[in-house]
Amino acid sequence: MAFQVKESIEKPFGYIGSNLSKYFGIFKNNQDLLIELDNLKKENKYLKNINNYLKVITSKYSDQYKIFHNNSSPLPLSIGVSVIGDRNLFYNKDFIINKGLKSGIQISDYVINGIDIVGRVKSVYNNTSLVVTVKSVDYGDEVLIDNEYYIISGTNNNYLSFLRQRDSINEIKLDVGKKAIIEKDHVNLVLGRVSYIGDQPVIYTRSDFNLDNLRVIIDD
Repeated sequence: MAFQVKESIEKPFGYIGSNLSKYFGIFKNNQDLLIELDNLKKENKYLKNINNYLKVITSKYSDQYKIFHNNSSPLPLSIGVSVIGDRNLFYNKDFIINKGLKSGIQISDYVINGIDIVGRVKSVYNNTSLVVTVKSVDYGDEVLIDNEYYIISGTNNNYLSFLRQRDSINEIKLDVGKKAIIEKDHVNLVLGRVSYIGDQPVIYTRSDFNLDNLRVIIDD
């Protein structure tokens, strides 16, 4: 009789204890799942940041990829080059590259980053060449803007000045943002875009160049 009474008294507590244990297990599992979900969210955010970073890194190659891989027109022959020594264009507006005559490079060949013109070969040796950049006062060229040709010159700054329009002495009047290009073997290389300093039109180049991704367009 005493055993039955004891069993009757303990039975509800056992039931409650069993349910509490079950609910505690569910609660713990939920907590673990929440922690795992939070970790997955953090990992997903990290992967998104990595993806965005890789997009930024690879975007600089997109124009060049289109030229040298996705273009049905005849493409200019080019070779990859590396900068030797000083590449700080703040003081020095030219640099030396690691290829020269033996690689087919000649004076006046264009040096490009993507489709942007970085400069032209000023002097060439067997295994090296000197490149004068578009930022140099020694740089001069003939550019095409709105189907008209213009003679321009570097200024040791991030812009080039107009000397005159070819075959004309008329005042130069151009819209801001117009692209100045060099046509090379059916490919339009970009020198910069038209802007103004006061009343004077200029061509602004890129503020900085990726000197780790240079190619020289050479004549076959």
